[in-house]
Amino acid sequence: MPSCLGLDTLRAIYHAFPPDTQLLGSETAQVRAFFWSSAALSYLLTFVRQRGRRNYSIVDRIWPLYPLVYLAQWQLQADETMQQSLVVQTLVYLWGMRLCYNSVRRGDYRVGAEDYRWQYVRSWFSRVFGHGLVDAVVWESFNLGFIAVFQLALLYMIVVPVRLVVVGGNGLPWDVQQVLLAMAMALALAGEALADQQQFAYQRQKRRQPDRVGFVHRGLWKFSRHPNVFCEGLFWVLVSAFCMRAARVDAGAYENVWFWAGALALLLLLSSSVRLTESISMSKYPVYKAYAVKTSRIVPMSPRDNRDVVDIAHSFSFVRQH
Repeated sequence: MPSCLGLDTLRAIYHAFPPDTQLLGSETAQVRAFFWSSAALSYLLTFVRQRGRRNYSIVDRIWPLYPLVYLAQWQLQADETMQQSLVVQTLVYLWGMRLCYNSVRRGDYRVGAEDYRWQYVRSWFSRVFGHGLVDAVVWESFNLGFIAVFQLALLYMIVVPVRLVVVGGNGLPWDVQQVLLAMAMALALAGEALADQQQFAYQRQKRRQPDRVGFVHRGLWKFSRHPNVFCEGLFWVLVSAFCMRAARVDAGAYENVWFWAGALALLLLLSSSVRLTESISMSKYPVYKAYAVKTSRIVPMSPRDNRDVVDIAHSFSFVRQH
């Protein structure tokens, strides 16, 4: 009896995601099987030791290409390809290929390569829960639930609005809003590419000739401490808005909130990632605090004047002393 209940629970979880929607109906069995098999494989691969230790960047490596698999699957279901579908699919494919290229040149696909932030996350779990059985159980639950399942679910969620125009597209003509949204998507994609290029060029130059700063702070990084993050989040919000507009879907209707959920969840994840990254940068680079005062965190803005930075620094010092 308990084993039957366990199987029933697993079966219910399996069929719960990807969920059915009023507009698009049930997802295909192939997509559902692909999602859960890739989540299970991603988790199991973290037990394969690379250079003598476990690696938790399995999902990071497939991140640029994973949504493209869904696009290909949905396109196979489409009876015809409307212009809006062609435009948004092209931009998403460019997003994936460019991100993959950036990961390759940074060495993210080398054996043993891992996002340095996972070490800090793992050490935080050890500090909070100790190094015993509780820590192991909690960490593996996090590894399975968040690193594997949630992140891959998020990748499905950010791209599922495209299904509106690929499978459910009704061939409606373009309007001004769609044109503006398409142009904005292209600009966000170009902005992210430029920001990543500026960061890559700085890191390469730093290896040849280290400077006193230690982090990129020119170009787009003069106006935002994370311009690539801003453009990434903006791109997927625009994708959702464009697809719903092209399919004439009521973006404010409660039953359509699913098509916003992915982009909004991504924004929350990016915000948390930025906070972790900045806490590490604060500890590594002495002048990062001044950079943080001078430059906007995510949304690009004009940098503060140096005199304002000094005044703010003095006010912080006064508050700590009192």
